[in-house]
Amino acid sequence: MAARAWNLSVRIETAARVDADTLGTLTRQGPVIVATSLDAARTLLRDPSLTWDSGRTALIDLALRTRRGDAFAVSDLDAPGWIERFTAQDRTLAPAGQQLVQGQFPLAPGESRAIGIARAEELLDLGHPGWRERTVWRREALASGRTGAVDRPGTTWRDRPAIDRGNGIYLAGDQVAAPGLLSEVSFNSGIEAALLALKASESRNTARTSTAGLDLKQG
Repeated sequence: MAARAWNLSVRIETAARVDADTLGTLTRQGPVIVATSLDAARTLLRDPSLTWDSGRTALIDLALRTRRGDAFAVSDLDAPGWIERFTAQDRTLAPAGQQLVQGQFPLAPGESRAIGIARAEELLDLGHPGWRERTVWRREALASGRTGAVDRPGTTWRDRPAIDRGNGIYLAGDQVAAPGLLSEVSFNSGIEAALLALKASESRNTARTSTAGLDLKQG
């Protein structure tokens, strides 16, 4: 992707902080796509309407010594939860003789990470017998507001914050008004934001050309 952008004469800058004032300067130069979380975009654009529900999920990552017969994926049908052995598809994700297993367990409001991890361990017992003795590495985490958009009953993705924010600013991310699931929302909103930005840029260039032609005639 970086090579493709370079070949298209795209200038890439990293470690350059953008604040509201910088954004104002950029919008005067042309359309701007803001691709970040809604929390960050809300501050950057000084727009309190940029909010949408997301979820809370307990996460567990394990490196297990290989055992023949371990499940590829285990889905909890009694409560929301999912465990997957990712090295079943890509062996390079873990050292030889080990398996990478990751799980996520959504939490209800008020539930602690410990509750989700306890559910994860129960599911691991079913799909990966003896996993405790085979654990080489373990990590736990709580993802809050980082699991994409949650559309409450009566709402759809169309009710989320619009991609076109006006004044040449377009928003991309996993909680904006674009269809899809999880990262698909980011992809789809990014494509739509890019198309809108290109259209706005073309209109802007056309207007400048027309103005320049008028000035020449008057001169």
